[in-house]
Amino acid sequence: MKTRLCFRAYAASLAVLLSAGLTGCELDTGSSGGGPGSCTDGFTFEDPSQVQYGSLTIDGDQNTNPAGANLEKTLFRQFARIAEPADGTENQNQATEAYDFFKKETEKFIGFNKDNLPDYNQVRNGFDLLEAMIASGNVAPLQTARDAMANCVREDAPGSIRVNTLKVTETEVPEDERETWELGVNYAHNPEPLTDPTPFGPNVARVAFTPESFVFTLYPNQAFQGIGPSSGFKQPSKLIAGFNADFEETVNEEESSGDSGNDGGDPDSVIFESFLENTQDDRGDDRSQTDRWSWSSEEGTTDFSGYDSGIDRAKCVRVTADYSDSTSQDRITVELASEACPSISDPTDFNAEKSFTYKSADPTVEQVRN
Repeated sequence: MKTRLCFRAYAASLAVLLSAGLTGCELDTGSSGGGPGSCTDGFTFEDPSQVQYGSLTIDGDQNTNPAGANLEKTLFRQFARIAEPADGTENQNQATEAYDFFKKETEKFIGFNKDNLPDYNQVRNGFDLLEAMIASGNVAPLQTARDAMANCVREDAPGSIRVNTLKVTETEVPEDERETWELGVNYAHNPEPLTDPTPFGPNVARVAFTPESFVFTLYPNQAFQGIGPSSGFKQPSKLIAGFNADFEETVNEEESSGDSGNDGGDPDSVIFESFLENTQDDRGDDRSQTDRWSWSSEEGTTDFSGYDSGIDRAKCVRVTADYSDSTSQDRITVELASEACPSISDPTDFNAEKSFTYKSADPTVEQVRN
C-alpha cells in the first residue's frame, strides 16, 4: 500500500478549517477542573500511546477484528455498492469502465481486493482502523478527546484537543513482518458557525491523520451531547477523506505531492466527499445525500479513451452518487476533464469535458457514515 506523510500539512490546515475562535481562549472549566477531561484549549497528548492488535486487517468477524471493527461501517462500503452499474443501464460500457477505474484506483489506498467489489471481504488501512478504535471507547486518549468535546458543547465554549501519536502494532504475524502504524486525531469545538468554505452552525470538527490519509469531519453539536463510551455513534454533517494527498495542498492548491508510482510525476490522489444535512460542495451546489469520489493526477489516464470521450488523457475523474431518490435512473454521474481536479476550497467551477450518467445495480443503498 502506498504511504504518505500528512502530518506537516495537517497542522497548518487546522488554522483554516478547525481553529475558528480557538486562539487565545481563557476557558472557565468550572467543576470539571481543567485538563484533558474538560473543555480544554490546545491540550495535546504528547507521549505516544502503544496499542496492540493481533491483526490490523478488518474482515467480516467483529469478534476477532481489531477494536471490534465492523466491515459494514468502513469508509467505501456504501459507495462501492451504489456505484456498481446495473446490467443494461444506459451508457453500460462507460459505466463499467468508470466503476473498474474506481476499484483499481481506490484499492491501493484502502486495502480491499478490487475483484471482491462491491461486497469486498476485508480492508486494511489506518483510517478505518482508527474509526473503529474511536468508536470502541476502549482507547483512553481517544475517549478522553471525545469527552472533552462533549464538555465544550455543554459549556458552549471553544476548545481543542489533539492526540499526537497512537502507535498501533499487530502481533499475530512473524516478527519480521509486523507493522506499526502511527495514527493521530485533532478535535476542535467551534461554538460560532463556520463561514469558509461552507457555512455550518456550531460544530465539532475532527481531523484524523495516518501516514497515507487524512479525514476531515464536521459534526453538529448535538452529536456530542453525551460522554463516555456509552455515548454511541456520532453522525457527521460532512466528511472529506484524502488518500496519498497532502492535506494543505489539497485544500489550497490544485496539485498534490509526495510518493508516486508515476515515474517521478505528481502522484495519483483520491478525495472522497460525503455530503449530509443540506451541505454544499466546492461549487456552492447543494450536495445533500450525495457521495463524491474524485481521482486526480498530472499524469492523467487513458483508461477512458476507449470510447469517444474527446479527451486523450483525463486528469480529473469524478464519480458522484445520489442517494436521495431511489427511483432515479441516473443516480450515478461521471465527469471527466483534461485538467486536474480543483482543490476542495477553490470556488472555481469545474469544467467537465465529458459526462454521463447511469443506473445503480442496487437502488436500495442508503447513505451511512461510520
